[in-house]
Amino acid sequence: MATEPPLPRSVRRGPRITLTCNCGRTNYLQYGERWTCEDCGRTWNTLRIPLEEYLELRRTQLRYRRVPIAVSTISLACIVAFLALGKGLAGLIIVAFALTAWSMFARPLHRRRYRAALARIPSWDIEPE
Repeated sequence: MATEPPLPRSVRRGPRITLTCNCGRTNYLQYGERWTCEDCGRTWNTLRIPLEEYLELRRTQLRYRRVPIAVSTISLACIVAFLALGKGLAGLIIVAFALTAWSMFARPLHRRRYRAALARIPSWDIEPE
């Protein structure tokens, strides 16, 4: 009995895959999972999606997740630095202005680029087994 090699951690923790059965029922699965539709009995296997294409989706997701994390980390570092200098209120005001600018100007641009990058990645039409 052949066993399949374990999937890399980056794949196991990737975004969920939306499967819609021909009968209309929808389910959300991780890559590598199988699903049997309760209504019609069809079996779906997410391993039919090419691994390289799924990894590209995961890499895109992680690449665009780094910017908000960096902004949050820099904001926290600024608050800590101003608190250490004894200027806590000034630090909070500067960070508030910076985060307002982020949410009004940079975040919409970031989201547009993220959605455009996701649109370039192919979607998959897999057939039931």
